[in-house]
Amino acid sequence: MQKWIGKRPTVGQKTLATKYERLLQEVEIATLSSQESVLKIIEAECDKKSGRELKGVLALTTQSIFFVSKHEQMTYEYSQINDIEVRTNGKNKNSWILSLKIGRSKRTFNDIKKNDDSQEFIEILEYIIANQSKEILTTVTHDFDYFLHAEKLIDLQNRNVKITSFLMKRDNINLSKNGERLFREKHKGASLIAEGFFQEDRQSKGNFIVLDNQVVYLYEFNNKERKAKLLNKWDFKYFSHAVIDRFAIKTVINVTETGKSLIINLSGKEFVSILIDANIPLHQKKRKWYQKILGFRSGKWWKRAIASLVYLLILLLTFNAFFGENNKEASSVKSSDKTAVSKTEQKEEQTENQSKQEDNEQQDNKSKKEEKAKKQAEEKRKKEEEARLAE
Repeated sequence: MQKWIGKRPTVGQKTLATKYERLLQEVEIATLSSQESVLKIIEAECDKKSGRELKGVLALTTQSIFFVSKHEQMTYEYSQINDIEVRTNGKNKNSWILSLKIGRSKRTFNDIKKNDDSQEFIEILEYIIANQSKEILTTVTHDFDYFLHAEKLIDLQNRNVKITSFLMKRDNINLSKNGERLFREKHKGASLIAEGFFQEDRQSKGNFIVLDNQVVYLYEFNNKERKAKLLNKWDFKYFSHAVIDRFAIKTVINVTETGKSLIINLSGKEFVSILIDANIPLHQKKRKWYQKILGFRSGKWWKRAIASLVYLLILLLTFNAFFGENNKEASSVKSSDKTAVSKTEQKEEQTENQSKQEDNEQQDNKSKKEEKAKKQAEEKRKKEEEARLAE
């Protein structure tokens, strides 16, 4: 799939290549010529008004633009296209509509998502229509193993090669990667390229060290200007009997007793190994493990005290962050349990009170019934007595 999306594709390009993998493989065999290179691909829908669902891949190559779906394929040479129109979809503002004017007819492609990839696609298409004989470098055709440094940009400009805006943005990874790629081009046989500097009289020089053909090069790389300047170079013999002082994240090669030293970040072990393989005699400075930690290297008591406080604070913050969350969870569980218990007790108390109230009401009703029955019996007895006396 590298032919279609390049060496450093975006997530969207990877998804697109995976979705249409089989279709693209068929097109590569049947349609693309050996001299034809893919410049960019995007997903689009063609002839939406016809009622057919032609969802597929819209591709730009060095020779033509073509659309391919499961059921249909159409190809147009750039010379056939008179004009192009790009507008925002009225129903969906996050998508574009691309129209190609081919002779008197018009071909429209819908549902083109607005993103960096589709923006680069349109930039390429507009440039090729206006400059059909000129070359263009895109995120698909560029080899990201090499950095677009200042000298290369000047060379491309002199050869009238267009570079897309998205490629310039995508090629700028970071200082470490950019510098490494640049020096890989300058020193193709380099045994080591590492970040580091040379220290003399407490002044630091350079930020990249290159080992090539038993020579150590010191460079100053400016990432903003994309330029590298050679500051110094030494033969391997210059480091004979140097004292190697290793720390947790850096290695110091003390060259002489005058304070000159070469400091290498992260790759110091490899540097020393290369010198040893070249039969350069070196001396290893012995340090206890804690003396390699930042703050304990100089042996000064006040630096140790400050470093100990800092490390203790970091440890406490980490401990609090880890166990504090657990305590919060436990307290929240306990509070929820207490809430549940209290709610249960309230329900039980309410039920008990309700039952007592019902018993009292039943007792009152029973007493009232008994009193009423007694009254009725007394009245009946009086009436019978009055009737007997009357007789």
